[in-house]
Amino acid sequence: MIPKIKAQQKLRSFFKKNKVAQMSELFLLLETTSRMTVFRRLQELNYLSSFTHAGRYYTLKSISHFNDKGLWFCDDVGFSYFGNLKETICHLIEQSSAGKNHSELEKQLQIRVHNPLLELVRLNKVARQPFDKNFLYLNCQPEKSSEQLNCRQQNQTGCLSDVLSDSLVIEVLSEIIRSDQLTINCEKVASQLVKNGFNITSTQCDNLCQRLGLKKTLDSQLFRS
Repeated sequence: MIPKIKAQQKLRSFFKKNKVAQMSELFLLLETTSRMTVFRRLQELNYLSSFTHAGRYYTLKSISHFNDKGLWFCDDVGFSYFGNLKETICHLIEQSSAGKNHSELEKQLQIRVHNPLLELVRLNKVARQPFDKNFLYLNCQPEKSSEQLNCRQQNQTGCLSDVLSDSLVIEVLSEIIRSDQLTINCEKVASQLVKNGFNITSTQCDNLCQRLGLKKTLDSQLFRS
């Protein structure tokens, strides 16, 4: 077994060049046959397990190139900022403006999702609703799921997209500033914008705040300086 510092250096160098690795490769790299030792060194560098290939591939968070949904594919190996396959599915469903159906999730994740979806429903992690001769998977919170279902039923292009137009982003930020509050209440912001004639949901507003890194609690001087 090689020393800790040297092991970390070898891991960083390896992942910078190769991006991903299987356990057998890491055994050779770190000159050990102990899975516990390998995981200890990986944990020190903030690693990720793939949500595809039964989690057999590993990478470092620092070298991952996530898209706006928190996913990164290295060839056919998928990694998620949010964890394993079930955690990722749950997050994608919760944050979607109009829920997700089976085919949408499989297209997005590039992997079969039938069994993990059934398990998430069984554990009440996500809700399931018959829709258009299929099932629609929704946020487990009744208010959120009702909003998602309504959005899906309306079948409005702006509503079904999790990405807002630049002009609508400006309206959201302007409304947050106009509210002059120390906390961002996405439901109130969305409600006011709907009254003003804009098509937006509180989920979309919340997603935008997350993408922009806006904290729900704001410094009062931010808007008064």
